[in-house]
Amino acid sequence: MATSTNGASANGAATKKPAHGDIGRQTYEDVRALVEQGMKKTEAFAKVAKQSGRSANTVMTQYYRTAREQVDGGGVRRTARTARTSARTAAKSANQQTERLISEAKTAIDALQAHIAELERDLERATQESKELEKIRKVLHKR
Repeated sequence: MATSTNGASANGAATKKPAHGDIGRQTYEDVRALVEQGMKKTEAFAKVAKQSGRSANTVMTQYYRTAREQVDGGGVRRTARTARTSARTAAKSANQQTERLISEAKTAIDALQAHIAELERDLERATQESKELEKIRKVLHKR
């Protein structure tokens, strides 16, 4: 028969309190026993919590932590959280890559604008020199 962490069995009878370090395993077994009797997990968490003097959330956390440690995973699926984490990580990575590419594009645009400005100055200088050379040619041809 399963015992709860305060020394009461799933059916309410007083039994020996589990040793330190066995609380997680005992909580898991207490909840499993109640679920096997037809109780919903949320109700089992509440009942074990009341018997042990802990909150239902603490019991639930301990139950799932211990279930994941079981060889078969205790019937607890981990893929949903892993999938969400992977999706979040992928999205964050994609956002960082997008921000990096935008930054690189801005740097390239700034460099291009500076190059265009230099080319325009060179063109203006060349145009001015061409006009001066044309003046010199006209003077030389008049002679």
